[in-house]
Amino acid sequence: MIFRSMRVGLFLMVRYLRRANPWTSLLIVSVMFLTFLNVVVVRGVLVGLPVGASVSYEAEYAGSVLITPLADRRHIERSVYIENILPGIAGYEAHSARYLASGLVRANFDRPQRASYIPDQVGAIVVGIDPAIEDSVTGLSGLIVEGRYLGADDTKSILIGYQLLDRYSGSAPQPGSPGTSGALRDVYPGDTVRLVVGGVEGEYTVAGIVSGKVAQNSRRVFMHESHLRKVLGRGIDNKDEIAIVLRSGASVDGYVSALLASGAGAYATVQTARDSQGQFLDDITSTFELLGAGIGLIGIVVAAITVFIMIFIVALNRQKQIGILKGIGVSTLAIELSYVFLSIAYAAVGISLGVAVLYLGIAPYIAANPIDFPFADGILVAPWNDTFVRSVFLVGTTLLAGYLPARMIVQKNTINAILGR
Repeated sequence: MIFRSMRVGLFLMVRYLRRANPWTSLLIVSVMFLTFLNVVVVRGVLVGLPVGASVSYEAEYAGSVLITPLADRRHIERSVYIENILPGIAGYEAHSARYLASGLVRANFDRPQRASYIPDQVGAIVVGIDPAIEDSVTGLSGLIVEGRYLGADDTKSILIGYQLLDRYSGSAPQPGSPGTSGALRDVYPGDTVRLVVGGVEGEYTVAGIVSGKVAQNSRRVFMHESHLRKVLGRGIDNKDEIAIVLRSGASVDGYVSALLASGAGAYATVQTARDSQGQFLDDITSTFELLGAGIGLIGIVVAAITVFIMIFIVALNRQKQIGILKGIGVSTLAIELSYVFLSIAYAAVGISLGVAVLYLGIAPYIAANPIDFPFADGILVAPWNDTFVRSVFLVGTTLLAGYLPARMIVQKNTINAILGR
């Protein structure tokens, strides 16, 4: 009985489609198409913001695994010993060890300064790196927006993060304010600045300006590690950061577990790049997930109401035919199923078009041209399984929206339906 009703309902649905107003069909399909994109793409872009920030954090700063000092220590203890362990663990590709120190950068020191102005200076973290190794791990040379990268012998040159410069950050020194300014004025590659580190002041040439999406890099000063160690009077041990890059497909959690098992956890904090970011990005991701779900739900409700109204109008205009069908013995279930199948057909066409546009157009385009946000390269997060679940939910909602008006019309008295009352 049910199977026969389904066959009759499917036959009636095909007849409806053949005789339907093409503009009405186009309208419903367009609503389903746009609703699908709203549900999937808007959510994907919102979630892609923190995901993109996490990707930039790993690529430009932390690598796959980040080693930092223990909470109660100033430096990574026995860092050379830890570095010797790293290549022996499966999945290792490269690492960069860094020295960190607090510093003060002074610019325009040769200009006369009025007493009402604070010195043109700014506090910064000074990072000692091996330029070639750091570039192989984080691609630092690719983040130079002005000037050039450090060479192997550039012991008297530095790189400056762009947020330390007023022409990028817009925070120029203010008159009458004590302490250091928010950014340096009129500093360009080739200029000379004074850098105070560990109580030692020296003059350095600005080789280049570092930009990027990661805040850690944008407010740092980079110099050759050998010179910074000399200034600080520090040996090759007791480093402050070690960023490790793993080979493609290697297990990050497995590498961290193996490194901790080797005893490195007694001398340093070993974390995946994701864990080192803390709870902040996870909270943002959850918030954007919720926001995307809310926006998508509104779109689904609007689509359901539209389908309900359209199917109701279609069924209302055909109530005479419905009455006649009931009069000649076609079951109520078959008639109701015909409108359910009609709703599913509209939804299937709209969603199919949406999937094609999403995965053949929008996703490849955004992958090749990430959305440029100040703190991240926005990407589109739209995995197949998530898209499938949302599509099924959209079809289910549309099915219900098509069934209810059909049932309202079909349940009318057969004689009244035939007479159009």
